[in-house]
Amino acid sequence: MESTMKSRLFFTTCAVAAIIAPIPTVEAATTNFTDIQSYSLETQQHIANLVEKQIINGVTPTTFAPKEEITRGQVVKMLGRFLVNSGIATVPNDWETTQYFIDISPQAKDRELLKYAAVVKSTGVFNGKLDGSLDSAGTISRENMALVLDRATQAMRGKSLVDIAIFSEDNVVDLFDAKEEAQEAIRALNALGISNVTEFNPKGNVQRVHFATFLSKAMQYMAPDYTESTITLNASELGFSSFSEVTNLNETSLNINFSTTEITISGDFAPDDFDTFFEWVDLKGKDLFGNEHFVSIDLQLNEKLQLEVAIEKNTISENLPAQALLMDSFTKATLKSISGSREPVTQDFVNRSVYSVSKNTNTNEIMELTLTGVVQNTGSKTVTDTIQYYIDFAGNIVLNQSAQNFTLDYRYYNTVSGDIFFNDEVIKDRTFYYLPVPSYTYWDFATFQNDATIDEILAFYQTDGTKKNFDFTKSKYVLIIDENKNVYGTLDLSEYDGFFEKYTFELQPPMDLTNSEIYGFGDVILEKQSNGKILATAVGFDVVNSLIVIVDEDGSEYYYEIQQTSNGYKLVEVDEEFYY
Repeated sequence: MESTMKSRLFFTTCAVAAIIAPIPTVEAATTNFTDIQSYSLETQQHIANLVEKQIINGVTPTTFAPKEEITRGQVVKMLGRFLVNSGIATVPNDWETTQYFIDISPQAKDRELLKYAAVVKSTGVFNGKLDGSLDSAGTISRENMALVLDRATQAMRGKSLVDIAIFSEDNVVDLFDAKEEAQEAIRALNALGISNVTEFNPKGNVQRVHFATFLSKAMQYMAPDYTESTITLNASELGFSSFSEVTNLNETSLNINFSTTEITISGDFAPDDFDTFFEWVDLKGKDLFGNEHFVSIDLQLNEKLQLEVAIEKNTISENLPAQALLMDSFTKATLKSISGSREPVTQDFVNRSVYSVSKNTNTNEIMELTLTGVVQNTGSKTVTDTIQYYIDFAGNIVLNQSAQNFTLDYRYYNTVSGDIFFNDEVIKDRTFYYLPVPSYTYWDFATFQNDATIDEILAFYQTDGTKKNFDFTKSKYVLIIDENKNVYGTLDLSEYDGFFEKYTFELQPPMDLTNSEIYGFGDVILEKQSNGKILATAVGFDVVNSLIVIVDEDGSEYYYEIQQTSNGYKLVEVDEEFYY
């Protein structure tokens, strides 16, 4: 099933609009080079700015040699100077004694190359060839240049050009002429405006003028100007009496400090973060009644790169089912404010199965609702019960009940097999009960009253609560609760004859999974085995085409789908772009 963190990002990012690549601002600068005057003023200024920053030199004081193919050694020097001059990296203390590339001896005559080779290798900006050599005199192809700039950005900033351009569109027509490894980097260069040609010519060598332009444009992403932002969230404003924990504290890139009464969130943001930023904080604590409470709060950046809460209050009324109060229908309701700020309102009904909870009250205003209804299996006995609730900042209905409703909590999900998952793991330490309900809806926030026992609930629903004894002739809709009356949502099994019967099968992975993570998006649970294969457990009907993501130890993601063959199931590689 879905990875909690990745699935949330995955499904959210599918709806994010494409980035409009920012146009780099080039400061006016001049050089003494006489052989670049035939190029555009923008190109001349890119070269001049690199000279001014002491990142690039001419071949003579007046000659730049723009059409000369740049060498790998020159690229290393330029990147090394940029890293050191901008304060991103320092020269390793052992640069004169340690051999960073097999063909660059510590006794090399070109001391500048030796020094900056140590810088780029130690920072992961330039790793050299597979045999460990630098090949400083060799030329660099345009596809490899794209890779170098992408990796340099990742090493300098912790975020690659591919990451930054993930929602941008490109118009490269010869992308598939490039080696597969470089295609995403080439696409990113084009999408971000670093490259402005539709025919990238990936196999061609890079001229000095082109690398200077590419590097100058990429620098705004490698070392952008950051804006600091801080936001403070107050417990009472969010419908908490106190905070106890930020449950995703170790999974967010934000700086978070919290006490029982407030949470301070801060971070530094680059201009391109405006379109790609998506973070959230998961808050745990006590609600205004003193019960356990959980809220997930989405954050966004405004145009000034300041953090904001991204949630708009949901004002749509929601229905409270009579069965949550162990009634078959409501006949009367009286609603009043605990503070006495409004007159009580009484309504009479004719056997209404749900009560519509309006959200037109003030935020966090505690309301008291008294409901009278009928219980059919006790001879149409009339009963009355009272609940208290408030509407929080996001429009959530918070009931004064110790049991919790996890239906809309993204950390939990259920399957047609009747299994419940929390953070991608099957919950095994709780007893679950399966109750027949007349509808798939109406259970997004409702829970059972504090004084209702499990035996009373089972008696009302006329079941023992087990899966094996669930009577599908009475209902095809299943409400799942546990021994503490916590609600996990409903299952719609109207198209099936019963619960899905789980089964397992093996998948042969395309790579060594020893240091990799695997995530499934679909009706499968994945588990690495000691034999190197993946054990997949089907927990639903949608196994074929389930997306499998493998993340290696370097953080690279590989996308596959499960396909069925005459010999069973196998993984088939798919294009990541299809899912974004």
